[in-house]
Amino acid sequence: MYKRKKMSLILALLMIFSIFITACSSEEAVTTPPDETVGNAEASKYGGIYESYIEADFNTLDPAFATAALDGFMVSLIYDALIGFDAEGKVMPALAKSWETPDEVTYIFDLVDNAKFHNGNSFTANDVKYTFERVLDPEVASPRTWVFDKLKGAEAFMEGNAAEVEGIEILSDYKIKLTLEDPFAPFLSMLGMPAAHIVDKNEVEKYADQTQFALHPVGTGPYIFDVYNQGERLTLNVFEDYFAGRAFLDGINYRVIPDPSTQVAEFEAGNLDELLIPAADLERFRNNPTYRPYLRDMNTFWNFFIGLMADKPPFDDVRVRQAFNYGVDREAIVRAVRGDTAIVSHGPIPPGLDGFRPEFKSYPYDPEKSKALLAELGYSPENPLPIEFLHIESTANVALLEPVQAMLNQVGFDVNLISMESQAARVQFREGGSHNVYYLSWGADYPDAENYLFPLFHSSNWGGGGNGTRYSNPEVDALLEKAHKTANYNERIKLYQDIEDIVVEEAARMWFFLSRNWRVYKPEVKDVVLYRIFNANKMLDVWLDR
Repeated sequence: MYKRKKMSLILALLMIFSIFITACSSEEAVTTPPDETVGNAEASKYGGIYESYIEADFNTLDPAFATAALDGFMVSLIYDALIGFDAEGKVMPALAKSWETPDEVTYIFDLVDNAKFHNGNSFTANDVKYTFERVLDPEVASPRTWVFDKLKGAEAFMEGNAAEVEGIEILSDYKIKLTLEDPFAPFLSMLGMPAAHIVDKNEVEKYADQTQFALHPVGTGPYIFDVYNQGERLTLNVFEDYFAGRAFLDGINYRVIPDPSTQVAEFEAGNLDELLIPAADLERFRNNPTYRPYLRDMNTFWNFFIGLMADKPPFDDVRVRQAFNYGVDREAIVRAVRGDTAIVSHGPIPPGLDGFRPEFKSYPYDPEKSKALLAELGYSPENPLPIEFLHIESTANVALLEPVQAMLNQVGFDVNLISMESQAARVQFREGGSHNVYYLSWGADYPDAENYLFPLFHSSNWGGGGNGTRYSNPEVDALLEKAHKTANYNERIKLYQDIEDIVVEEAARMWFFLSRNWRVYKPEVKDVVLYRIFNANKMLDVWLDR
């Protein structure tokens, strides 16, 4: 009885808060245009330590194992890839200064000749070959083999039938040719993924246990790993000899601050140079003239979802998955809890990527339909279906998921929310664990709709590869593989949309919302650029006027 009263109270408060948020959203409380917030009125200058924070400890600083967003972002500061991305997600040169594609399967890269690793070793084409083959090496067991498995001869190499990958050919110290088995349009963009950031063989293999390299990273990137104290801080120092030019900052200090209210307090106390504003504090910052000139906002590619384990009961039955989707009023929850920091998501392909359809809609809120589907299986509010719902421990997650729990309990589920510390939870996500529902997000590793489809839904990517729900459909596998080999742009986009139709119908994920990030900076932080690809910002342009 107490549990039902609590759930009813949560839903009532949700409705009241939703109305309040709508009423309080002010069209006058807007950010200053980017060219007026952190501008170039003064000459850029070198020096200073940038004080920032992370919400949890990273898992690894080894590119071959960097699957979480935080890991990928840190990898991008310490290492470089052949290509990078600009603020809008367009491909730009990095360790490859130029390239040519004489045909649909061949890429020839001219590499920079002035890049050095932090240990002083010169970067050459040999490092590219070593990095890519290391990710494919079954003894290394990287969860990102799919980044390079389209190279000619990759399969033979992974099966132990070849000593090297045929499709990686060193033409000179600063020229390398990559050849694919079949045409694959997103391949160039994939070379900017964390797994494709270049490592030094000498540094990796100095450790008998290569997992030690994850805590002793050496790359060619603009910042050098300095100190890491678990649960406290990560410190990076500037790399003076960075091939693309020294960053303006002397270094970056990332404190580990899990609690959003503490993050806000530390920023307002002057101890942080930036703050990702929590939804609960957004209106206060937007309406405060002290902070308003230094606000920046951007729609991101981060697509938040609730994953339903399709390989185990009860979610191996599509009716249960669909009942789950029908049973949650996403519009009300997002409006009430996230306000202007999110928009409702209807499918895997986010706005801004080719293939997105503004008219595409997924499951409406229909509690009666949800009840009817559960009734077919013998479940009801009086005889509920128990589910174990795992999420990473945070107050923000609880604020979102308690209303989900309340709504689902009203239609015939019995939801048990389980919170875990980030690293422990991610192990469970990869390995399957005892949960049958989980909450997570997916961001663009590269700006192509394929990145939201193949990793998440192809059956070869169960677990760490991206397919955490263990979804499997031979038709979807075949369509994804066909899309990989389809050179015609319009045909490929149509295949992506056909795949999206199927996976939304089969409901292995409840697409929840896409985030809109609002950040505020100290007045002395200059030339801030916000990037849509999470690992694109190498902190090269920002400087401190102090």
